[in-house]
Amino acid sequence: EGMRAFAIVLLAAALLALTPLKVAFCARAEEKAGAALGVFPCAGGLALRIARARAQHRRPARESGKKKKRPPASLLWAIARRLLAHVHVEQLRAQGDLGLDDAAATALATGLLQALLRAVGAAAGARVAFGVRPDFQKRRLRGELAGIASLRVGHIIAAALMGVWEDYRRRKHG
Repeated sequence: EGMRAFAIVLLAAALLALTPLKVAFCARAEEKAGAALGVFPCAGGLALRIARARAQHRRPARESGKKKKRPPASLLWAIARRLLAHVHVEQLRAQGDLGLDDAAATALATGLLQALLRAVGAAAGARVAFGVRPDFQKRRLRGELAGIASLRVGHIIAAALMGVWEDYRRRKHG
């Protein structure tokens, strides 16, 4: 009976570790600028809808005198370094309007943005959609940059544990 319970717990832990998380990001630039993340297991479209809704309906900053205690940058870097190897970018999308002071600068900036997005997409194997229109008449920046990436829960747990261990050793031994 104890062995059966152990096997069930082990199977549940393995299934949890193998569960893919979809992490969507959305950044908007217009009258109401904002950026947000959405996270949802297995469903990238739903995670993107969550991120879009959060980016559109930004909450005002806290006015209380209390500061949130944040983990040290060295710990965050140690975790991120390990996690980045397991992140798979699935989709990148940019859409909107871009206008600068002169037409040549507008064309150059639009082309550079498209080249950068397509290069990142090609390197990551992601689908890329680019719909930024140059506005040669007036200066403006309006649009949205969004994407979906996936990673497994087990990679997050392993990266966090190894990052904490590395940060502890660095603090203890210099």
